[in-house]
Amino acid sequence: MSPVVTCAINRNHEGPRLRHHGHIDHSPLIVTREAVPADFDRYFQEGFDALSPESRHMRFFTPVHELPEPVLKRLADVDGTYNGAVIAFDAALRDDDRHPEGRPVGVARWMGSQTGPAELSVTVIDEYQGTGVGSRMMDAMLVLARKRGIRRLIADVLRENVPMRALINRYRAVVQPSGDPRIVRYRVDI
Repeated sequence: MSPVVTCAINRNHEGPRLRHHGHIDHSPLIVTREAVPADFDRYFQEGFDALSPESRHMRFFTPVHELPEPVLKRLADVDGTYNGAVIAFDAALRDDDRHPEGRPVGVARWMGSQTGPAELSVTVIDEYQGTGVGSRMMDAMLVLARKRGIRRLIADVLRENVPMRALINRYRAVVQPSGDPRIVRYRVDI
């Protein structure tokens, strides 16, 4: 899959201005591509370490300091069909040794399920949250999923995770019963 290059820029009467969030001290250049199995070993721990306790809670529904081995194995299993993912990099922070594509800043994925539609998740490291990275990854991931024959995704989102709920609602998601008052279940048809 060819990289898609995007940059979050706000325009006002003074001309172009980068919309900063967190502590980004440069103009990010976001590049997305399909994730491959080697990406997990190369980038997962760095990305996980860049998530605050609150972000980890929103993503994994519990405050976690490290993930159990079975969860790590499932997250590492990216075959592009049953389990697929799109990874985002800030290409403005390229470093030929450590980050040849740029700093990893997020991942959007679907994970196959034996009992129903694949599960959707989006994770963006804290300092890039609110800059459009989640939308860029979601767009790329939905295109990839459709190319791979996925027609429906399910996303369980904590009710308190307002940014993720706002993101997923942009894709005409349908709310379905989750069986848990803390969780909003969305169905996304693609």
